[in-house]
This record gives sequence, C-alpha cells and structure tokens, in this order.
Amino acid sequence: MSERKRITRIFKMHGLSLQASALDTLLDVVQREAEVGRTKADVNDVIFNIIDEIKDRRIQGGSSSNTNDGGGRGGGNGGRAGGGGGMGNIVTSSLLEDVVADFRRDAKDVTDEAVQLLDAFHMPRLDFDRMRKNFTLIPYGKEERTLYGKAVSKIDMFHQRYALIQQRILRHEIFQPKLVTNRLGGRSSQSNGGTHTLTPVESLLGRSGRRFLLGMIVQVEEGKYYLEDHTAQVPLNFSEASLLTDGFVTENSIYLIEGEAIDGALHVYNMGSPIVEKRLDSIQAIGLQSTDTFNSIGSLSEYEKLREQEIEHGEDGMFVVLSDVYLDSPAVIEKIERMLEGYSDFNPLPIFVFMGNFTSKPLSSSSEGTKAMISYFEDLANVICKFPQVANEGRFILIPGPNDPGITGVLPRGPLPNYFTSALRSKVRNVMLASNPCRMRFFTKEIVFFRDNLVIKMRRNCLIEPRQESNCQLSSHAVKTVLDQGHLSPLPLSTSPIYWQHDHALRLYPFPDALICGDRVEQYYETYEECDAINPGPFSNGFNFVVYRPVGETSGSKTKSDVELCEVP
Repeated sequence: MSERKRITRIFKMHGLSLQASALDTLLDVVQREAEVGRTKADVNDVIFNIIDEIKDRRIQGGSSSNTNDGGGRGGGNGGRAGGGGGMGNIVTSSLLEDVVADFRRDAKDVTDEAVQLLDAFHMPRLDFDRMRKNFTLIPYGKEERTLYGKAVSKIDMFHQRYALIQQRILRHEIFQPKLVTNRLGGRSSQSNGGTHTLTPVESLLGRSGRRFLLGMIVQVEEGKYYLEDHTAQVPLNFSEASLLTDGFVTENSIYLIEGEAIDGALHVYNMGSPIVEKRLDSIQAIGLQSTDTFNSIGSLSEYEKLREQEIEHGEDGMFVVLSDVYLDSPAVIEKIERMLEGYSDFNPLPIFVFMGNFTSKPLSSSSEGTKAMISYFEDLANVICKFPQVANEGRFILIPGPNDPGITGVLPRGPLPNYFTSALRSKVRNVMLASNPCRMRFFTKEIVFFRDNLVIKMRRNCLIEPRQESNCQLSSHAVKTVLDQGHLSPLPLSTSPIYWQHDHALRLYPFPDALICGDRVEQYYETYEECDAINPGPFSNGFNFVVYRPVGETSGSKTKSDVELCEVP
C-alpha cells in the first residue's frame, strides 16, 4: 500500500477527510521525519499526534461556535479548525500547516510569544460605574484622549480613584451588613468582629459620636486639609490622630478614618490605609475580560492554556533590570560590558531592561547636548555588538528617567525620541523604546516598570510622621503606600503632575504580579499581598542590578517567582 493511501486511510478511520493539498503537506512532513532517522513507529506517532490536535480543535471550534453563534474570537477559531457545518470533517492545508507549526515550536518560540509590552498611552482604561456597580474595560481608540484634557477630566480622574477603592472596601467582610441578628440584644453578632458602616461626609452634619469615613485628603486652602468624598468635604483636625498602618499620609491619598465631627471639623482619632486585596481576588470580582489589559486572553479556556504553557516553559524567562544607567560614565560602560559578557552564553537570553536617567546630568537642548546624547547611545550599541548573539537575539527595553530627553515632568511620560537611539536600533536588532511607566505580560504574569524617585517625593510630602513601631524602612512605607492606594503617584499634582486622561496608566488595580520601581535608594525586594516589589538600585552607584524570574519554580499548578539582587564586580 502506498504512503498516500495509508495516510488517507488512517485519517478516514478517525472520521477525517484530507484535502489533496493537505495530504501533500503531510507527506512532506512524513518524508522529513524519515530523513532524520525516525522509525516507522515514530512517524506513526507524529501522524496520530496531528490527528489528536485536529480533533481537539474541532471540539473547541464547535463549542465556540455554539456559544458565539459563529462570531467573535470563538467563531473565528471554529472556522479555522473546520469545526462548523458540513466542513467539520475536512482537513484543509491551512489547518494542517497551522497544527504542524505548533508542534515545531520550541521553548524559545513559546517564551518569545509570551512576552508583550504595553505602552502607557495605549493602555485600556478600567471604568467603574457606581450606579450600576459594574466594570467596563474601554479599549484604546474607543474614547478620545488628549494630553491636555478638560476640567471634567480632572474630576473624573479623582472620581475613579475614589470609586475603585470604595468598591474594594465595601466588598470586604467587615463592611458587609449582617443579615442574621442576635435575638437577645437585637444587634449584629460580634463573633466575626461585627460590621462597620461608612458614613458619607455630608451625613456628618448634626450627628454626634464616632464615625467611619472613607475620603481623599485634599488641600482646599493653603495649609488646611480636608477630607473629601463624592458627597462633600470637611476640615480635618489631626491633633489626636493615631496612624494604624504603615505608609505615608500624603495629599491626594485616600484613607479610612475614624473620627468625630466637632465644631464643624472632623477630629481624627484613628486612620489607616484602605484595605487591599490580592490580584486573583480582584480579577474574580472584576471579571477576566475586564482585567485583560493586554487583549491576550479571550476566555477562561485560553487563560488555562496560557497557564499550562507558563508552567511548562515559564522558568526559561528572565529579566535583567538596571536603573540610572549613566552612559556618559566610562566606568558604567565598562561594567555593562562585563555584565553582558556574563549573560552572552545564556540560552534563551534574558530580557534586558535599562531605566534612565541615561546621563549623570541633564543635557542641554542645544545641538551639543543632542550630539552628546546620540554618541552615548552609540557607545552602548558598540558594547552590545561585541557579543553577536546578544546583539542579534537579545531584547532591550529602554525606559526614560526624569531627566532624559523628551517631554519631562509630567506622568506618564513618553518613550525616548527615536532620533537619539537611531544608531543603537540600527546595530541591535530588538530594541524597544517604552513609556514610563510601562507594563509587560509574561504568560499570565503582569509586570509594571516605573522609574521615579518615590521615596524622596513621599517623604517630602508626608503630612503625618510614619509609624515607627513596625521598624519599617522608608522604602517599605513607599511600597505599601502605592499598593494600598492602587496608584503609582498618590501625591499632590503640584509635586507630581499627571495627564488627567491618562491617569489610569498609573493605577495598580488589580495588583500586578511584580512592581519594579527604579528609585535612587538602596536595592530592596519585598512581597506584599503576593506582589513582588523590587528596586534594582542605581547602577551608577555600586553597579547594582536585579535579576527577576517571574516563574522561578513550579509546584504542580502553582508558580513562585525568584528575585536576585546582584552587583557587577
């Protein structure tokens, strides 16, 4: 029996019919397998594996067609897999080529496809409707966004910050009303600690006694701070305030406050940061579709498939992150070369993330300053090109710092101008110019990269001295502040200006899996509610950097990250 007839018969026995072009494609595959020394049994295993994959795609395509009526993402897959209508048992050439290509993908291909960079100015916006109590993910391009928004944009920015934290708190058990009461006293059972009720600011009028409030601390008059929510604002008296949680209390931050209205002012007795929730809890509450900011997970089945790939290939992924890479320093260039030499033999190569500032001092906007900046990136290109594999296969992400060329001083800030990096991009194949902040997806993991002097800014704008009882470092207070607030810059706009219509790019809700913030303080790594908070430290001072593996180890269906604080000798 000829090979053509034998293969056709095998497919018919499995209820499949091969088109002539598809049969020719499969014969080429069989011939190549035989040429590399595969036995007939091995070749048969390849054929059966292809058949199993085609049948799986038919099943998935059929179920998608039923749920989506042939449209959307599921309908598209169903049509490609031949899963709908009378064509369901016919294997086309395109389908067969697609299946064979999937089998030929190695671990490097899978890992490369798992990495996705998202620019701050192209990020979808998560919107919470307080009336309907639902979330909507508004894709980029579906609403008008400009750098200079109208006054209503500023109002909406703060409104959304407050609403996202409020809904998070109201879902917590201590703010959930008890339906079962104690028959003896008529009060809610206290076995679980009882419940609390949030009082709107406008309801303080004419009420005595202590109340719990949630509001944003704002400065209406110079030196006078108020608590504001969506209903009203009231002056604050911090003279008896006791801080119950770690973190910095700053203007424009949102706090839970226990206090009493006396003589038209809210006397604060206790105050603490908003209650937080872990990433998976937030995703469950919001919904998978509304948290897919990368537009990469269309359904729960696709998420599970991505998780399987993450467990199988995720340990190959590695990020080498540097901050304050002063390219005008010969010592820095020398240490970069030594670092690249150490990674040049890695397979696959890590992803190199370089954060600014890229010069020790801000350069002038004159022609001399421009030429100098171009020459510094050309020096970097020359160092990278000393290692051909790194130059050809390595991926480099450049994130601007506060003093780098471009529109500075306002967040989020755009990427470095192409003009300065033309020599680098012409010599190094994979160079990506990212915004600050930017986000990266690695399989199902989300990583936020941010370059800012957070600790210094928050310390200077702190209204109440941080708690000393916990012996927390200032860096830990800063980390807890941004994560509790769900925002990278919960500071007064006079200190940290923000493009109002792009404020959502600075949000940290749901929590990312990792927040890598380049700050001019010592290296640190800590985990807060399953979110890795990392600072690589200034490379220009001590030649410090960090190696981050989103999937450091796997145990069954669980993964654990790995962080290594490093130094170039």
